[in-house]
Amino acid sequence: MDEPVTVLLVDDHPLVRHGLAALLGTESWVGAVLQGGSVREGAALGATARPDVAVVDLGLPDGPGLELVRRLRRTPGCPVLVLTMTGDDGTVRACLAAGASGYVRKDTDPGAVVRALRTVLDGGQVLGPGVRAAPGAARVLPPFDRLSPGQLRLARLVAAGATTSAVAAELAVSDKTVRNRISELLAATGLADRVQLALRAREAGLIPPNGVA
Repeated sequence: MDEPVTVLLVDDHPLVRHGLAALLGTESWVGAVLQGGSVREGAALGATARPDVAVVDLGLPDGPGLELVRRLRRTPGCPVLVLTMTGDDGTVRACLAAGASGYVRKDTDPGAVVRALRTVLDGGQVLGPGVRAAPGAARVLPPFDRLSPGQLRLARLVAAGATTSAVAAELAVSDKTVRNRISELLAATGLADRVQLALRAREAGLIPPNGVA
């Protein structure tokens, strides 16, 4: 990241929030850590503070955390990591379908949680230990099968017609960083330019025919 980021933690257990906040406070890439204990508080902080990334528990007192995931994903550039107790396949699938970029159980090693958060912040996707990948996921076709999760997300954005500035806003990086990552993406796929990327991405089913990622 070009600047320290703002992290939003939403969990109804203060001990969990404060412990994770203290851990994140030791990370050089973390600036502010905001805390909420409910869907209402999390949604309000997401709307007013515009965090760069969020950690959400599913068991919140005033409603399902899944609804908060949906709300936060409407905030540009705010990927969501679900951190909760359960790890059953149905719940994981529902969270991923709602837009979560990662899913980690609370019994995961704290260091792994921090790494997972950094992964989703950088545009990747992650499933923590003991969390199975959702069955039936579509296989990514060549040349996109060689990409990292972050590169795959970038490919979808670019192929859907997002401008450099729009991609930068979505990924919370600078325009220069986006241009560098696109050059790396084209080199990794062997494609010549954005036009060729869009055509191949459509053929591979990465974006729907209407061009919306």
